[in-house]
Amino acid sequence: MERIAVVGAGLSGIAAIKELVEAGHNVVCFEKGSDIGGVFSERGSYDSVHLTVSNYFMAYSDFMPYGEDIRFWSRFEYKAYLDRYAEHFDIRKHIKFNCALESMQKSEAGGWELTFLTDDGHTFTEIVDRAVICSGQFQQPNIPDIPGLDSFPGKMIHSSNYKNVEELHELRGKKVLCFGMGESAADVITEIASIAESSVLSLRRPHMFAARLLGEIPIDVAQSRYWHTLPAKIKSDGVRDIWTRQFNKAKAAQDEPTRLLAEHILSAGDEAGSVVTKTERIFEAQAYYGLEFDIGGVQKIEGNTVTFKSGRQSDFDAIVFCTGFKFVLPFLGPEHQFQDIRDCYLQMFHPKLGASVAFIGFVRPQQGGIPLMAELQARYYALLCSGQRQLPANLEASARKDAERWRQEFYETPNVFGLVNGLRYNEILADLIGCRPPVPNFLLSPKTYLHYWYHHIWPCQYRLVGPGAREEARQNWRKAPAILTPSEQMQGLKGSIVMQLKSRFSRSGGDVYKWRPILES
Repeated sequence: MERIAVVGAGLSGIAAIKELVEAGHNVVCFEKGSDIGGVFSERGSYDSVHLTVSNYFMAYSDFMPYGEDIRFWSRFEYKAYLDRYAEHFDIRKHIKFNCALESMQKSEAGGWELTFLTDDGHTFTEIVDRAVICSGQFQQPNIPDIPGLDSFPGKMIHSSNYKNVEELHELRGKKVLCFGMGESAADVITEIASIAESSVLSLRRPHMFAARLLGEIPIDVAQSRYWHTLPAKIKSDGVRDIWTRQFNKAKAAQDEPTRLLAEHILSAGDEAGSVVTKTERIFEAQAYYGLEFDIGGVQKIEGNTVTFKSGRQSDFDAIVFCTGFKFVLPFLGPEHQFQDIRDCYLQMFHPKLGASVAFIGFVRPQQGGIPLMAELQARYYALLCSGQRQLPANLEASARKDAERWRQEFYETPNVFGLVNGLRYNEILADLIGCRPPVPNFLLSPKTYLHYWYHHIWPCQYRLVGPGAREEARQNWRKAPAILTPSEQMQGLKGSIVMQLKSRFSRSGGDVYKWRPILES
């Protein structure tokens, strides 16, 4: 029996522990903090976090919150869910807390020698056969390289150090420049704008947003398999049509935050090819707190004076960076270093390391939750470790093919770290595992067929067949709701058939029915 080390006990790490132990492997996890949960632990995030992915999409496939309404959990509710998951599967007994990985190097026996530093300053070494890195990308703050930044005399803050606006009393009544437009940025910048005298958000270009709710329904209910069969142009045109109507309605109703949101979306790139932020709260700051957007980026900083590429020039007292994190693996030696997770096959296996090291939880879905993705990664790796699956012979070529696929699909933002289409990525892993749900026969079971294509893709669907199947999943997967009525589903089915026929046989207008750019399914 091989000994496997899991590094990190966040939401990816605990899934890896559970799946590897369940497959019969000898597993020990090392967590640098004193609790599970990673960014959802007490040390990990700001106080006002609410998930932008609904509770069912943020659940593990065999620990679904059946019986709960579909809603967005707070950070505290999600941490409580992770605690219940860890208790249910008795995960904590496999974790050594307060152990930070300092280095890992090849052992003489062919495995890995891992050196850890404890919180009381002691070091120790563990010899393992394989290592699973679940430490995530939230390690080293990313500060953009702006000419003259080192001359700025005011306060500079990265969002990783932000807990709540009450702690930033020194920014009250100040002029604040902000960078970044991810989901945490939307929260942090809004809260800071509420206490600042004035605030400006610098963006290189308009960013794609999606409202978290469609009326009262979480938007991820719309993430059906049918939606993901639509070509990029049709999806993007549909999104623009919806937000054009929303803009006109909001303007007539004097709903300024929604009008600004719609205006921004309509000026952004194609939704289908972009990274998407699902926190529209930033437009409340623009409507009510005077936050200004400056599109184009910053040209230079001289002391307190900032010159923007738009031609604007303003003085600021403070700068807030909501600019994410750098991908760093400081514990790896120089011979094993790499710069981009897309250099890895499935964004898991680097050609330099092969199957002896797996990176789990580094992917970033455009839609959907990381827990299911990490769990599927862990299930696949457990099969690899058991000898029931094999990696491709040419990992480097396979990794290049993977990377090009995602760069083409996300043609608007091709270089966003780890960005994938959540459903497509999950189905690729499910095929490798053997747990992808089969397409029902329309003639024999039309209701089940429509449910498969048009309803919410609950994670439990990857427990219907194959390794790790669960009877509970079979009993519950068809309870997932749909955004379309049965008649609309039938219309969509007819439209899908027409699209396939036109794409296959049309010489003139067929391109509109294909992905832009054209991708293999």
